Amino acid sequence: MFHEEKRDFRRMQIHTPAKLIPLEGGEGKEVAAICTDLSATGLAVQLDDVLEIGGLYRVLIASTSTAITSFDATAKVVRATKEQDGSLSAGLEIVSFN
Repeated sequence: MFHEEKRDFRRMQIHTPAKLIPLEGGEGKEVAAICTDLSATGLAVQLDDVLEIGGLYRVLIASTSTAITSFDATAKVVRATKEQDGSLSAGLEIVSFN
């Protein structure tokens, strides 16, 4: 299969709920998001709250299968964008898996 994208890891296009928990400041306020794509080194999310670039979050994505563990990682915001339709999106780089 031909792959034109010049990334080191393939991205999986998904559409699943994710929970982002700030690790610095944020008074423990959880941020609800929809994870739209996921790779071995990062993920993209759509959300209602603005994320600060450089912010660290614990990212949780529940598994729908008992055979697969839930996704649990620490990630850093590397991109935060307001889209043309007014929605907010962010790109996060995975720092470590928990």
